[in-house]
Amino acid sequence: MISIPSDARPIGQEVVALGAVDTALPSIAEPQTLVVKAWIDVPMSGMHEIHVGYGPSSHAVVSLEGKEVYRKDIGSQVAVTPVFLEKGRRYPIQIRYLLGGSAAFWLKHIELQGQGDLVSLNKEGKYPWFADHQGQWTTRNDVTYWETRISKEQGGSGGPLTVTSNGKFIGPEVPFGYVMGTYHEEPVLLIESSMGNRSLSFDFRPPSSGKTPEEKANEFCGLEYDLMVKGVRDTLQKIDQIVPNYAGQGYEMAGFVWFQGHKDKDVPKADYERHLVNLINDLRKEFESPKMPAVVATVGFGGMEMEPGHLMTWQAQMAVSDSQQYPEFRGNVASVDTRPFWRSRGLSPTNTGYHYNHNAETYILTGDALGRAMVRLQGGKVEPLRVKARPTPHPNVAWIFSDEVTGRFNKRGPHYPPDYYREMGGALKPMILDEMVPEFLETALGNQRGSLAEIVAARRPSKMPSDLRGDLDTLIDYYDMAGVDDYQWQPFGNLRKAKWSYYSFNPPETQAREKSDRYREITFPAGMEQWFSPDFQPAKAGWKIGQAPFGRMGEKPDRRRPSCNGSHCGCCELPATFWENEVLLMSQKFVLPAVKKGHAYRLILGGAGCDRSGEGFAVYLNGKLVAQANGGFYRYSGIRGGYLYDEILKELDGGEVTISVINFLRYTHFRNVTHYHGPHPDFQGQQVPPNGHVDLWMEEVKLPPELQKISIDRQD
Repeated sequence: MISIPSDARPIGQEVVALGAVDTALPSIAEPQTLVVKAWIDVPMSGMHEIHVGYGPSSHAVVSLEGKEVYRKDIGSQVAVTPVFLEKGRRYPIQIRYLLGGSAAFWLKHIELQGQGDLVSLNKEGKYPWFADHQGQWTTRNDVTYWETRISKEQGGSGGPLTVTSNGKFIGPEVPFGYVMGTYHEEPVLLIESSMGNRSLSFDFRPPSSGKTPEEKANEFCGLEYDLMVKGVRDTLQKIDQIVPNYAGQGYEMAGFVWFQGHKDKDVPKADYERHLVNLINDLRKEFESPKMPAVVATVGFGGMEMEPGHLMTWQAQMAVSDSQQYPEFRGNVASVDTRPFWRSRGLSPTNTGYHYNHNAETYILTGDALGRAMVRLQGGKVEPLRVKARPTPHPNVAWIFSDEVTGRFNKRGPHYPPDYYREMGGALKPMILDEMVPEFLETALGNQRGSLAEIVAARRPSKMPSDLRGDLDTLIDYYDMAGVDDYQWQPFGNLRKAKWSYYSFNPPETQAREKSDRYREITFPAGMEQWFSPDFQPAKAGWKIGQAPFGRMGEKPDRRRPSCNGSHCGCCELPATFWENEVLLMSQKFVLPAVKKGHAYRLILGGAGCDRSGEGFAVYLNGKLVAQANGGFYRYSGIRGGYLYDEILKELDGGEVTISVINFLRYTHFRNVTHYHGPHPDFQGQQVPPNGHVDLWMEEVKLPPELQKISIDRQD
């Protein structure tokens, strides 16, 4: 142990910029000791750990206000003592380095609370009426909630209103119902007919908005309106079975609530406004309540920085309560501006923008405002909702949790733009490589039959995942965030957009078009039974030559996702060769490099990742099965194909190989529906046309050191 006498005098002094990994500490000659003194403060109060150094310089002792909070002796494990640090205070620290090197220094805020869920909000003292003193959710026995549209039970389901009435996420119907139950002495029945991913301009189209001949022929145009009306009528017919203690005393259609708009993005303001006015009037006529109060909650996506496409919807929703434009709505229609209720996904439980990031506070404020607006329309008086103000965060904290950093509506992308991570790479590197990576690998490799362990060991997978992206890609992302780009997927061979021998045919074993998972036992044309064998000669069998990608959308070779900008899937590439019939056979010989030690390899069947797409396929290398799938993706993005295991890798010795592919056209869309609603406007609302898109390439990646230790020697 090294101690410093209190009367020790420094032999030299200079300023050191602590924090960045790449910054070096001053070098001194033995037997002197390097001591750094500084002041620190934090942007958020709470429990923190103090960490110092990277590599050799992590061997150090740190004291805060004279108390040791970090120690790592040479040859020993690190010992860290968490301390409470208060925002706005400055704390003196002293670092005594046992070894020189990097000037890395960082604090880790621990015991962070959740963001935007109701439990965390209650702990902050907000909205206490949703939980009792024991922390159990309260129930409004005077308010019955009944869901008619998405309930799994025929005729709907529900019961006394509580926080979990509509599932694990609280919705605006809960605070709205709490307000209604408080205002009305009579029992309240809330009937909800809520189906997501639906538009007012099409799905909820009210009868008085009319339809074109094409829309009349489309069974889905206006369907949600019809189902809403049916759900309400069916519920009222059995109200005595739904509302407790109902004894035939009758009921009043006391009001209508509308909260919708995401699917109407880019619909012109005048069109949406017309449909919304017609919706209110048609429902009043339908239920013989000409002055039935109606409250409208606007869209709130992005808050006050709303995109223009949603802003048109917001303007239309606000306009219906303007008594100068609609004097007939004076005193019986109100609009609630929800933009102030928007919370970024950094302050929310999820990053699902079109569900308002499932932020409980957003839905509570929206539902409560709807309820208070309804009370006013019904002649009551309400006080403004008083909510405990959120402390003003430090500007850095506010920025980190903002939409600018966390993004807006990208459900599947990284939480932060890569550039943000790279800018912080100097500070993040020790945390990522010394803590996050080991913890991640401990979990990912814990199951020896898990995908990462199988990939690294080049074992034949116990089950090939439908989406190849997994733990290995996550690990690569960690390194990328830390500014280490040595471990990135790279092309292996020159296969992308290659020319192939191909043959397309319709098998005698037909399958109904409304059924997906089309990979099945089929009869191949005479002489093609061994089409995937290295000895098979496509030219003699009458096969054609075509360049990949192969594709089809109806009768054109344009099956692609125009908005896709990722190189990992190839969905945005225009097919070069028309895919003629249901089954497509492809085969070609390629000269590929030899595989290398310490690398992993995968084969990608591209062109079907971003549009709930793709169908059954199988890929062979030298006649050996690499990957097989019965169908395509359930929804949105992914990478089809397979990792190369030991039996396949032995075929890659730097010589010629035969790669063969069988793929099937697709005839359905999301959840096997037969009506198209994807990115191609020419097919909206029509029967899904025959479609497919396929290319093939291979990739390799150098494994990080942690995985090199357990990878096999492929040269054996």
